Amino acid sequence: MPSQAQNTEPSTTNTGTHKSKISRHIGLWLGIAILMFTLIVPAPEGMPAPAWHVVGVGLLMACWWATEALPVPITSLLPMVLFPLIGITSMKAATTPYAQPVIYLLFGGFVIATALERWNLHRRLALYVLNLVGDHPAAIIAGFMGATAFLSMWISNTASTIMMIPIALSLAHVILRPQREKGHAFSLCLVLGIAYAASIGGLGTLIGTPPNALVAGFMASEYNIQIGFVQWMAFGLPVVIVMVPLAWFILTRWVFHFQLDHNPQAHDVIRTELTNMGRWTRPERRTAYAFITIALLWITRPLLQKYLGLPGLNDALIAVGGAISLFLIPAGNHKDNPSEKSQSLLDWESASRIPWGVLLLFGGGMSLAAAVNSSGLALWLGEQLAGLTTLHMLLLLFALVSLVIFLTELTSNTATTAALLPVLGAIAAPAAFDPMMLAAPAALAASCAFMLPVATAPNAIIYASGEVTIAQMARAGFWLNIVGIFIVSTLSYFLVPIIFLP
Repeated sequence: MPSQAQNTEPSTTNTGTHKSKISRHIGLWLGIAILMFTLIVPAPEGMPAPAWHVVGVGLLMACWWATEALPVPITSLLPMVLFPLIGITSMKAATTPYAQPVIYLLFGGFVIATALERWNLHRRLALYVLNLVGDHPAAIIAGFMGATAFLSMWISNTASTIMMIPIALSLAHVILRPQREKGHAFSLCLVLGIAYAASIGGLGTLIGTPPNALVAGFMASEYNIQIGFVQWMAFGLPVVIVMVPLAWFILTRWVFHFQLDHNPQAHDVIRTELTNMGRWTRPERRTAYAFITIALLWITRPLLQKYLGLPGLNDALIAVGGAISLFLIPAGNHKDNPSEKSQSLLDWESASRIPWGVLLLFGGGMSLAAAVNSSGLALWLGEQLAGLTTLHMLLLLFALVSLVIFLTELTSNTATTAALLPVLGAIAAPAAFDPMMLAAPAALAASCAFMLPVATAPNAIIYASGEVTIAQMARAGFWLNIVGIFIVSTLSYFLVPIIFLP
């Protein structure tokens, strides 16, 4: 799931802060200058004037998103101000994308994830998985990566990483005793494995990371193509299943190879953590039942639509309905502990902490995409980029995925996806191939940046822990980026036509 902390590297020096301030100022004025240029200078030959103005607004937003000249969510509100003001679209047309069903799907997913975290159900599930993997250090790393990847399919990658790191460091202390070597290959593999698995796991579901849902919203609003929860899982889950073991292999057998024997004490740490959690509480059980029910509804939705005569049932409805139910279901906590006041599984104080800014970013991206189409810019871009469509599709995918992966090492994955989707749609149009052939792999690639702390919140978290240096992260992340390019491009080439195209 999307991280509640956007891609921010922990500030460690005054120099870094100074550079960041300079880049924000440059981005602020560069964006304004580009917009003013498009308002003053006539449009290129053959391009409609509204399309030229959309270019200006789009580049302004791209500059401000990339440099965070303004907070990313605030930049995402620009279309509803600038489009009507400049005369590109009406206020209604500019604001409608901010209420697309996919935004409510993501909202419901955030709320459901909050309930899992509120009652520590995600921690218990992770410990159960870790308890099964045994006491060999390499197997322990695999267990941490598998558990983290699974959790990140449903909750934010930030939450799953923050939860796993303290447990991982406790285990590292036991396994590397008597001296706790910072920078030991085992501890490097452990913390990097958790961060990488958190990013990879989000690829598996529509709510796993914002770019996935952004593609679904873009396809629905611009092409009237509905992407179901199960459809995306059929596409994203194979990528997760292939990439997590490959990431484990790259870390433990290639980049940071180590030789350590079985350590029964490591297993004792996990059992102690589980014991300290005590028996399943009523809130945990009820949250688990609610979560399983919601997940089953997502998975069986096509069957329910067909056999129960519920054509209006969709993934966003299930997500919001599931979120509402969490406020209605009693937690039962007072039965476990009579001194506690009776509560529902979720309250507004907890739910209000969801990342609202991500929802605004979605709306801004889709409003921009709608204007690209309605202004004629998509058609013009398609004509200019028609030469790209002569490339073999697999080669085009490799080029696209490489660009997106290395671009998102430095920029927000969601903002990058939002900016690229209209362009990808324009490339697909003149070649008469389905835009999903480019949009789906671009979404996956946006979450596959592994080299730098600024690339993802999990990377920033483990860097802030002091367990890994930027050089060590870049060394492992580079090879994982290369593997990601190959896996995402190849699997997309074969899976997208089977799963998404009629």
